[in-house]
Amino acid sequence: MKLKRILCALLSVCMISLPISMSVFSAGAESISSLQQKLEDLEKQNKDYQSILDKAESDIKDKEEYKDALVNKIKNLNDKIAITRESIEALNSDIEAKQTDINNANSDIKSQVDALCVRLRTIYMAGSASDLEIILGAKDFSDFVDKMELVKTLSNYDKKLIGEITDKLDSVSEQKESLENDKADLESKQDSLQADLDDLNDTLEKNEEILKNLYTESDNAKSAIESAVGESDEIQAKIASDHAKEAATAQEAAQKAQEADKANNNSGSSNTGGSSSGSSGDITPSSSGFTWPCPGFYYLSSLWNEDRTTYNHGAIDIAGAGIMGASVVAADNGTVIDTYNSCYHNWGKNGSCGCNGGYGNYVMIDHGNGKVTVYGHFTNVIVSPGQTVKKGQTIGYVGSTGNSTGPHLHFECRYNGVKYNPMTEYE
Repeated sequence: MKLKRILCALLSVCMISLPISMSVFSAGAESISSLQQKLEDLEKQNKDYQSILDKAESDIKDKEEYKDALVNKIKNLNDKIAITRESIEALNSDIEAKQTDINNANSDIKSQVDALCVRLRTIYMAGSASDLEIILGAKDFSDFVDKMELVKTLSNYDKKLIGEITDKLDSVSEQKESLENDKADLESKQDSLQADLDDLNDTLEKNEEILKNLYTESDNAKSAIESAVGESDEIQAKIASDHAKEAATAQEAAQKAQEADKANNNSGSSNTGGSSSGSSGDITPSSSGFTWPCPGFYYLSSLWNEDRTTYNHGAIDIAGAGIMGASVVAADNGTVIDTYNSCYHNWGKNGSCGCNGGYGNYVMIDHGNGKVTVYGHFTNVIVSPGQTVKKGQTIGYVGSTGNSTGPHLHFECRYNGVKYNPMTEYE
């Protein structure tokens, strides 16, 4: 078969150019291995920084909510303090009014006392006569009656007036004392509110400082992630470049193999033997129209129906130095009918994680006419169910997820639900 002839011819060419090709791939493998390790380290760093970022953002949310609550409390306290201050000012006005009343009462009492003193002084100057002497000094009975009524009236009037003024003075004094007590209570309440306000402002200031630190921590984590992503992009670009170089080397070897095969055919000679599990050149599609699912990588680390003790492989595994992250393309036009992209056990993995039944991240494409292809162990899937894809379109990238001990592509073909040898598509 043509594929086998190409494989045998390629092996011959590879044997001739072994020292050169081995040195190229060895150097490339070492370089890519180192780069893959860096990618693994960066991914771990990103996970750590993402955890820090998530924690910081969660704390920021809590502290922002706490800040809003503190601001509301401070506003309410300021309102209460303002109301209390207005009440104190009103009481001060009332106290001043009562003090005026007291001053007026004292003035009235003083005036009455002064009038009484004048009257007593007059009486004294008249001879220091007593009320009895004033009465007995009447000239006649009519004068006696008048004087008696006068003494009585003066006495009752003085008593009543002084009593009224004293009562008024006591009343306003009591009112003033009550107002002053109310004022003292309000001032005490204001002091308590002010103390609470000072505590809240201090708490708010501390919360602002915590928020500032959290924002700084968040910004630093974001910068670290951005830096790691940038470095990862650079490494991915370097890996892609190395892949391109390896692909060019493989293409050159394939071209030499094809030329050798053509020369052998022209000379009537033929080559037999070899193994489809070895390196090959460009795979020539059959009449089916299938294209090779992993361009640039043709080493088969596992063959169709390989006995795995408990099961048959039922697919081919495509591997090779530097294949990690290589593009996987659709073998033919079709519709994506299933995908899985939730396995994160990839970088540095050397054993099975069992994700998705061992397929890890994978893509399943229906090509019509009963044919379905399955691509397993992706590091990342970039298509989704229901999406129409064209032959040669990138659908994801080679990884080591699922039942995999190293980076490779699991390529499986089915016809009406039954697995068949994918290599028959390339004979």
